Amino acid sequence: MEGIAWRGIMGKFATGVTVITTLDEAGRPIGMTANAFTSLSLEPPLLLICLDKGSSTLVSLLAARKFAVNFLADTQEEVSRRFARKSETDKFDEVDYREGELGLPILGGCLASVECSLANTLDGGDHLILVGQGEYLYEPETQSSPLLFYQGKYRALQALEI
Repeated sequence: MEGIAWRGIMGKFATGVTVITTLDEAGRPIGMTANAFTSLSLEPPLLLICLDKGSSTLVSLLAARKFAVNFLADTQEEVSRRFARKSETDKFDEVDYREGELGLPILGGCLASVECSLANTLDGGDHLILVGQGEYLYEPETQSSPLLFYQGKYRALQALEI
């Protein structure tokens, strides 16, 4: 099966967009855009993310053994694009964030954020599956809609009239 055909079919599944943040070996914030995320378990509270094995963010995340998942709002397409760049330099410039309870970067303007400790890793082909145990939850008082990714493009929810 061709990789391009696989990608086309997988792109027919709409996903939310997240930014995964952690700290590098010097304690500087780093992060990357990811849509390979899902809730895994309520008891204990577990989630999983999948990162490319060649990712520089993955190397730092494994060393730090903790990460945050920031669920992007539909107003944060530029944030997603910024963190999707390969270079780690200046991704946090002009981005609203604060330090969470685990010392991780928590992005402002998100629908919600979760700080996790790394609970497990599993092989996933060219990706590594990381299981995170939820430690701290962050939800702003104001709510908005999620940023979605579908068929290679950013999308927003459309209100349905009933």
